[in-house]
Amino acid sequence: MRRVYWSGVVVVLAGLATAASAGCGALPEGCPYLLQCDLGEAGGGGGGGGSTPEECVPSKSGEAVNDGCGVFVAASGDDAAAGTKAAPVKTIQQAVTRAQQEGAARRVYACAETFEGQVELPGGVALFGGLDCSNGWSWIGETNKTILTAPEGEIPLVMRGGGGAARVEDVHVTARAIDPSNETARGLSSIAALAESIAVEMARCTLEASDAADGRDGEPYEEPALAGEQGNQGREACSGEIVVPGGVKRNECGTPDDPSDDSTGGTGGIGQMTEGGAGSPGGPEGAGGLGGAGERAQECTAGTAGDDGLPGEPGPNATGLGTLSSSGYAGLSGTAGSPGTTAQGGGGGGGAKGASGANQCTPESPGGASGGSGGPGGCGGKGGNPGGPGGASIALVSLDAELTFNDVLLKSGRGGRGGNGGLGQEGGSGGLGGPGGAVPAGIEGLHPGCSGGPGGKGGNGGNGGGGLGGHSLGIAYRGKPPPSSGFSVETGEAGPGGTGAGDSGAAGVKADALEFAP
Repeated sequence: MRRVYWSGVVVVLAGLATAASAGCGALPEGCPYLLQCDLGEAGGGGGGGGSTPEECVPSKSGEAVNDGCGVFVAASGDDAAAGTKAAPVKTIQQAVTRAQQEGAARRVYACAETFEGQVELPGGVALFGGLDCSNGWSWIGETNKTILTAPEGEIPLVMRGGGGAARVEDVHVTARAIDPSNETARGLSSIAALAESIAVEMARCTLEASDAADGRDGEPYEEPALAGEQGNQGREACSGEIVVPGGVKRNECGTPDDPSDDSTGGTGGIGQMTEGGAGSPGGPEGAGGLGGAGERAQECTAGTAGDDGLPGEPGPNATGLGTLSSSGYAGLSGTAGSPGTTAQGGGGGGGAKGASGANQCTPESPGGASGGSGGPGGCGGKGGNPGGPGGASIALVSLDAELTFNDVLLKSGRGGRGGNGGLGQEGGSGGLGGPGGAVPAGIEGLHPGCSGGPGGKGGNGGNGGGGLGGHSLGIAYRGKPPPSSGFSVETGEAGPGGTGAGDSGAAGVKADALEFAP
């Protein structure tokens, strides 16, 4: 999409407003547009507060600019050099630093070449690009621009600080695309330029952002939650006057010092000569498996199974726009799902009655076999991890900056897809019930103790919510709105939101300009 905003009248008014806000009074004679004025006359960027001579403005001078105009930079230069046309520095940032030094003309002149590395341009400094350094540093900016780029994920041009306006002419700023195969770069944005609390004047420039990265999917769980162990076996008949059961098994699902969300199998029933005892319910309290009845007139019964845990709720998907800051743009992740609940342990099995006499137990140890303990329930699964936000593709981030454009093109690429929410962790399986105590060989007429019930399965965690899709924007701004003229916009496609439970995160926004909350 390409939309052009141009009105000579509006630009004049924008220029007047900028000059007035800078305390410059009326525009100089013969200067109907602010961006045609010298920086010293219309914003304090001409070097030492004075006027910029016409011969030092490449697009206005009929001849090549001379050494006295400022600091010169070429890709073949040396940062230790003098910064003249014959001995230029190598990096634009070094040239800006030199231009800020006391007594230096606050202007930088760059060859129509490619320069790598982030540049921070303060107010009061002018960057003139589009110069033919093989032909006396003459201006060729109408057809050849200075290209400024930076490593993946970095903003090539940042404008903040200083006094007066920052001025940029004949520069093509390109933010690199984020490599889709780079897992460590998930969610990174591609942003060409950022202006923060500063007046910025641009002429014949292109600010181009490339494709942003997709958001990170919620990390899956490789294993289910902790399973319950098998309950303990009951003790053998004729092993005591009262045959007590074995200890219970506990599945510690939460904090070790907090048993409230642990699962415990019920205790098996005791074995006595005249009757067996009932098993106890499993825990946590509530719907744990019931203990089996002890043997009296009839045989004992087994403990019942514990109830399964409840599944967790899915996490909400991401909504909103994200935020702007001094470091650029930050999107919104989905929300993690809630964990499933711990399952109940099975009930303990009932104990058996014993006897004393021929082919039975001795009078000293007439107790029957005790019941097996219930199996503890499985732990609840953790909530699914949320999907991360897709990166945004933004030509210019403006944080309360005052912008003036003349023939500026803002281009954005594709916004990243929001990350998909991860599945909740599967709940742990319940432990089997412990078998009842046995009857020794050769003993007649006695029954074994009854087995404990199995523990329930822990509830699955809820799925994570999907992340916000990445925007594709010409200008993302906070505070002062951008101008209404002097620039055109070409936007790519916004990224879709990541999938979540039953829905998706919000899609990114495709717009020429989008306002963000403070």
